[in-house]
Amino acid sequence: MASYGQEFAKELAAELRAQKARRKVSDEQIAEAIGVHRVSVSRYLTGDRPIPIVVFADLCRFLQVSPVKLVDEAEQRTRRNP
Repeated sequence: MASYGQEFAKELAAELRAQKARRKVSDEQIAEAIGVHRVSVSRYLTGDRPIPIVVFADLCRFLQVSPVKLVDEAEQRTRRNP
């Protein structure tokens, strides 16, 4: 059984993927813009790798979404799916 933190991280990654789809950008475009490897972006967005807070902030800025909004959405989804 996954911990609350693991579930939250999974939901946060899902929120980031949704924002990526809305902006119609690729992992490669994100990687270039925020200065990380494309494979790392992919792993962050699939939830395979924890997202460092600095990278999270850069992702939010690039995707033009509030980090607070994403965290709130992920929190709500985590609580709905215990």
